[in-house]
Amino acid sequence: MIPLISIIIPAYNRAHVIHGTLKSICAQSYQNWECIVVDDGSLDDTKNLVDKFVEKDSRFQFYSRPLDRLKGANACRNFGLEKSKGEYVMFLDSDDICEPFCLEERIDIVANNLSIDLLVRDTAFLIDDVKKAFSINKDPEINNSENYLSMFLSYKIPWPIMACLYKKSSIGSCRFDENLKRFQDLSFNIKVLSQPERVKIYRDFKIDNYYRDDKQKIFSPDFIKNIYESLIVFHEIHRGLLKTKNYKLDFRKFISKIILQFIMPYFYQNKKESNKFLFWTIKSNIFAANQKCAVIMMLFFLNTGLFKMQGIGMNKLRNRFKIIAN
Repeated sequence: MIPLISIIIPAYNRAHVIHGTLKSICAQSYQNWECIVVDDGSLDDTKNLVDKFVEKDSRFQFYSRPLDRLKGANACRNFGLEKSKGEYVMFLDSDDICEPFCLEERIDIVANNLSIDLLVRDTAFLIDDVKKAFSINKDPEINNSENYLSMFLSYKIPWPIMACLYKKSSIGSCRFDENLKRFQDLSFNIKVLSQPERVKIYRDFKIDNYYRDDKQKIFSPDFIKNIYESLIVFHEIHRGLLKTKNYKLDFRKFISKIILQFIMPYFYQNKKESNKFLFWTIKSNIFAANQKCAVIMMLFFLNTGLFKMQGIGMNKLRNRFKIIAN
C-alpha cells in the first residue's frame, strides 16, 4: 500500500506567503498526502486563502487552534499531529517551498529501507523568492543519532525541520513544548533523538526544500526576551540530559553561541533582557568558575560602556567565548 504523508503547517497572519507554500504541495508528483494547516488566530486573510485550496482539493484541511491550547506554532503543530493519519509526517512553516519531486523521492527512499525512522535531506535558502543552490545543513563526521543529538544540544543545528520525513511511529510521545517561544524545532528533535530506542537516521544529500531567510527578526523588541525565557524553559525540559558531562559541555557551547551572536552585538538595543540572561548564566551550573568570571567581566564592560573602548582586552574576552563555543 502506498504510504500516506501528513504535512503539518502552522500559520499566523501568513496570507502574503502561504499561497506559495500550498502551491508547492499541489505540484507534488506524489499524490498520497494530506496537508493540515492549523491557524493560530490570524487577523488577515489566511483562512479565506487556505479555504480556497480546501474547496478545490479535499487533501487540504484547515483547523483553528483550539482556544484551550496555548497560542503559538508549537500548539498548532501538536494539534496537527493529533489530527494526522499518515504513516509519515513532515512539518513545514507557512513560507517554505518544496520541489515537485520532494515527496516522491522521500517516499522512494524510505520504502526501499523500512528500518529508516528519520530521513534527512538538504535545505537551501529562499531569498527574495530566489532559490539558492547551496545547502544550509550541517553534519558530523559520523552520521548517527548520538552525534546529531550532540549538535542540537550545542546549537550547531544540523537540519531545519522541513528537511525531515519522520516515521510517525518513531516520534512516539514526543511533542513540541507549547511553552517555548524559541528553539522549538531544536527541542523537538532533541526529544526524538534522545529516546531510549534510538532512531535510525538516513541522510540523503539532495536539496528538495527551501527555507525563507528573515534576518529582521533579531530587531524585534521581544527577540532577546524570548531567547532568555525560552532558554530557561529549554533547560528545564532537558535537565536530565544536561546533567551528564558530555551534554553539559554541549550546552555550554549553546550558551556561548547565544552570547556571541545575540547578547554582545545587540546588548544596547536589549539591555534589560541581556542583563537578565547573563545573570542567569552566572547563577546556573553550566559554566565552570573561571568561565563565570569571564561572564562577570563581560557584564561589567557592557554596562559601563567600556565594551566600546579599544585596548582593554575585549577581543580577548570575545575569543574566550569563541573557544568555548567551538
